[in-house]
Amino acid sequence: NILNKGKPKHKHMNPRRQWRKLLTALTVAISMAVAPAAMADMNGYDISNWQCGIDTATVPADFVIVGTTWDPAAYTVVAANGVNTDANRQLAGAINSGKETGVYHYARGGNPETEARFFVDNVRGYVHKSVLILDWEAQDNAAGATAVATQGVREVKRLTGVNPIIYTM
Repeated sequence: NILNKGKPKHKHMNPRRQWRKLLTALTVAISMAVAPAAMADMNGYDISNWQCGIDTATVPADFVIVGTTWDPAAYTVVAANGVNTDANRQLAGAINSGKETGVYHYARGGNPETEARFFVDNVRGYVHKSVLILDWEAQDNAAGATAVATQGVREVKRLTGVNPIIYTM
């Protein structure tokens, strides 16, 4: 038969091809066995200025996120300056004990770019070390204000190169 000229008459697979198929099958089997372990749950704490004094090194958690700022113009009950004055100590305890960390700004319905700049100015030392988060709660922000929240996210990204997470109820 002209179509089969030069081809082996038996259907034995090339040893190199057999080796590649075996290696691929082994890689898939190992990946399937290991992947579920990589998706383990993590436990964490949301800590803010309301928990000043908490020992983040000893809380039973894999991560700690710390509320660092809020719009100082919109909320003066807790502190007039809009900064959690215990945040650096709270973060140091978590970091020194091997926990992952995040820092967040509590949006209070002010100008989103101004709030984002205030947040970044106050957490600049944690950029690329902690997850950046914007906390957006309905009671303090206009309903349906997705576009406004997006403005804050874009400003944080512009200032840091990092896309923050939006943390909400």
